[in-house]
Amino acid sequence: MRHILATLGTVFSAFSFVACMAGEAPQDVDQETGEELVSEAEQAIKNGTPADASEAMVVRIFAPDGGCTGTLISSSRVVTAGHCVTSNDIPNYAVTYAGTARGVGQIIRRVNPDDGVDVGILVLSSAFPLGQLTEYPQVNVSDTDHLIGRQVTCYGWGAVDVGGACTSNAQCAAGFTCDTEWSRCFKSSAILRKGTFTVISDPDEPNIWFRLDVPNASGQLLLAGDSGGPCILDNPDWGTKHLVGINKDSDLSSVSIATSREAFASWVLAND
Repeated sequence: MRHILATLGTVFSAFSFVACMAGEAPQDVDQETGEELVSEAEQAIKNGTPADASEAMVVRIFAPDGGCTGTLISSSRVVTAGHCVTSNDIPNYAVTYAGTARGVGQIIRRVNPDDGVDVGILVLSSAFPLGQLTEYPQVNVSDTDHLIGRQVTCYGWGAVDVGGACTSNAQCAAGFTCDTEWSRCFKSSAILRKGTFTVISDPDEPNIWFRLDVPNASGQLLLAGDSGGPCILDNPDWGTKHLVGINKDSDLSSVSIATSREAFASWVLAND
């Protein structure tokens, strides 16, 4: 996604970027995943592991301003990053899931899109042909604090590598293309990829964003095109998956940021 990074204030000024309550664990128990807290990811979408879209109902978004990733929360609604849906050129949006494409009929944006809560909804022109038993990631209202130290799997259709500075494709190595908005070379991916990360607190907006502890063991991090993709918390005890974060930002080398469900869940549920 061309706009995977939005301005983050003075701390990031040097960067040129890229649930219903039911089923939620009691806060005093803090057993959302049924797993012990961890200090670092056990495995290390740069260098990401190939993934299947059905793992987290992940879609690829083609937008007038560039490509993004998103999550189906129903057969006709996609949650993505707000900066992925800034254009009003609706006929030129398209969403693909498992090789099937759909147009977009409506864009739902937040009233105050500049408060750091980077989320938007695409309403498809026609629903995907998914069965009634399809399990979509749950959207739950819960504090970000409950995620710190836990592992999440984040998905994206973004680039798999980043190269040097550029103003044209001729300046990029073989297999890379120049994104002139970023002035960087990127190697695009033809497949969906994922990475497993530990959630750590964001020092600037801990109630709106969380960071992914990167680089993890495999040196993975978000790159251009991963914006809007889901960070999923898998609860094997409940047999449920939870959309706890939406890929937002990266500095292409050491920082990856997601918008936390604490900030977006109520709004998404109100527009479901």
